[in-house]
Amino acid sequence: MFLKCEPNPHQGGRMTRAVLFHHADQRFAIDAEALHKKPDLLNEFGPHNSLRFRTLDAIAYGLCFVGGVGTITVAWWMFFVGLAACVLMLAANRKSAGEAARNAARRSTDNFRRLHELGCMWLVYE
Repeated sequence: MFLKCEPNPHQGGRMTRAVLFHHADQRFAIDAEALHKKPDLLNEFGPHNSLRFRTLDAIAYGLCFVGGVGTITVAWWMFFVGLAACVLMLAANRKSAGEAARNAARRSTDNFRRLHELGCMWLVYE
């Protein structure tokens, strides 16, 4: 469920959450956090990926809002339920963005190369 923290050499070694995968006896990382922040980058690898992740994020923030409304109308602790649901859904969306890029990289060498050119994928040295 959780993503690994890896330094991104394309961004000066800044730590980021990444999806790791093995390909041709090498280990690669895909910057799931950058792809989640800029879902337009994923449109190259599948139609409507940007719309999909923006909609899911809007639903996550809506859950937080519903928790706030529930605090006023139902019980004081409803905000915590909405906040927890929002955080968990955003984490799942971030991982899904990374997995969508990983699947695209496995499908095609051109996609693999394009992810590297975007600065979203790099080789992890062990």
